[in-house]
Amino acid sequence: MEEGEARSGVTVRNDQAVRIVPEGFLKRLEECGEQAIQLILERYLDRVNPPLVVSVTLIDDLKIGRVHLQFMDDPSATDVITFPYGEEGEILISVETAERQALEYGVSVERELVLYLIHGLLHLSGYGDTTETSRAEMDELQESLLAEVFREG
Repeated sequence: MEEGEARSGVTVRNDQAVRIVPEGFLKRLEECGEQAIQLILERYLDRVNPPLVVSVTLIDDLKIGRVHLQFMDDPSATDVITFPYGEEGEILISVETAERQALEYGVSVERELVLYLIHGLLHLSGYGDTTETSRAEMDELQESLLAEVFREG
């Protein structure tokens, strides 16, 4: 990387005690996030504006439910909540929701967490999922990005 060249950065912090998340997997999440941002920049920059710095926090259902209530008037736990701050962004991910969904879909919790991270990055980049069309486009993009940045094991 050349001096002065802009670089995206993803940092992941574990702020829950429901599930043990190894330090190595936190680093892997960061790497997957950075790769996903680079792919978004390379392929979709004409349509979106991804943040340069992203802070990701893994939390439990109780905490994400509180945030969901405070900002969206819905007390239920959800998978991902994002907050855009211009060139920075914040993603909150519920590990408990990821565990439930992983079990339901027959995938690993790690895969589900990376999927939520990519979903959050797409939201921070300007993608929405409030209509059937936008949701279908976002689902396709996140599955494509997931296949490129995450391998089981």
